[in-house]
Amino acid sequence: MIHLGEYDPKLEGIWWVEEAGMSCNVYVLNQGRALIDAGNFFGMLHELSQEFDISLLEQLFISHCHFDHVGGMGELFDWCNPKVYAHMDTLPYINFRNVPFMKIMEKAGRLDQVVMLRGGERLQVGPLQLEVIPTPGHTKGDVCYYEPERRILFSGDTVFPSSATENILADADQALGSMEQQVASLARLVPYPVDFLLPGHGMPAFSDGSDHILNAYIETRKSVEEDTRRPYLDAARLLSDIGRPEKALECYNLTLMLDPANLEALVYKGTTLTELQHFDEALAIFDKILRVAPELEEALMGKGFALLGLGRVDEALRLPGFAARLKELV
Repeated sequence: MIHLGEYDPKLEGIWWVEEAGMSCNVYVLNQGRALIDAGNFFGMLHELSQEFDISLLEQLFISHCHFDHVGGMGELFDWCNPKVYAHMDTLPYINFRNVPFMKIMEKAGRLDQVVMLRGGERLQVGPLQLEVIPTPGHTKGDVCYYEPERRILFSGDTVFPSSATENILADADQALGSMEQQVASLARLVPYPVDFLLPGHGMPAFSDGSDHILNAYIETRKSVEEDTRRPYLDAARLLSDIGRPEKALECYNLTLMLDPANLEALVYKGTTLTELQHFDEALAIFDKILRVAPELEEALMGKGFALLGLGRVDEALRLPGFAARLKELV
């Protein structure tokens, strides 16, 4: 078991039990009173008990129903009686030797210890507050847990750290999963500012978590769609919407590497350059567009704002329709 505070002070109070065999990563919070996932290997309780009093475990957060994430619950419940938090679409698929988990809990008189999540909840876990983000795709009921103050994402099997142009992705469960939902879930995660990405498998990422999520979104889309330009364009729009213009610009440039004449990418690149106050570069982009599409309104308006940024007000106002548009905005 590794104290992640050794890697970064913002991870103080979070321990990592590394995956082994058919077991996932397990994360320990609040001085041993909370776990994220239960793992599935004999001996984990012994490892936990070296550092914490297992009988004090109060909260168990499940990312999804696969046995490598829930199998350890059987051993845990021999020693403690934590509340189990899991998405409503995951609970029906947790079972032990074909006996449904909910039936086991009912028979044991512990049904009141099950907390059914729907997504959007904010749960206090010691000094941390976890937001529940529904991320179906790998299975029906996957969730991620996000800590906004420290910008930590416990990502389960939804997204793993991977380098640019690489994509380590858990396949969609044939019975319970959907690649379409997986893509939508990755898009849902892109706006979250993430520094630390703590996944269900593999090594955590101790920096640039948002970039790992963005990469997973783009590469997953590219793997299932014929048009390889569209993922970059859509990612750039997402990034623009959340105030990350520099990263959006990278995506527009990647689109234009694939298709240098793509007018949509050129318009948005010019607009982003204007937002970043690179007015000369933006003007050059809009002039390039207008040479092939002289009546394109978005390019005319973009050129006008670039000219305004350069202090060339009279030129801007002479552009067709720009003065009227400017008046609407004032």
